[in-house]
Amino acid sequence: MKKIYLIINFLIVFELRANDFRLVCHELSKSYDKSFSPKFTKIINFENRTLLNYSGNYFDKVVMFNNKEIIIHNKVFDITSTFNIKDKRWISYKGQFIKIYECNQKKRRF
Repeated sequence: MKKIYLIINFLIVFELRANDFRLVCHELSKSYDKSFSPKFTKIINFENRTLLNYSGNYFDKVVMFNNKEIIIHNKVFDITSTFNIKDKRWISYKGQFIKIYECNQKKRRF
């Protein structure tokens, strides 16, 4: 019984780690700054530590990618964003404006 449990557990963990995830985020509060998108999507691979632009809130550079958070920067609009992996919160900062997004992590199917 333990062998079956270990095999199933290994397959589930391997399946989750090997694939990309689609991160779909939507705003929690309105902002007066038009540089912020109301919703956006990113593709994340935690195994390879990669983050790809898919739609909205584009970025130029990944500043940090660790087990707890991802920090990115957009040079064009001078926006710095952080994604807390545990809380699934994306926070964008531009000057005096702060925009908070709630995100859902979905398995990528495309």
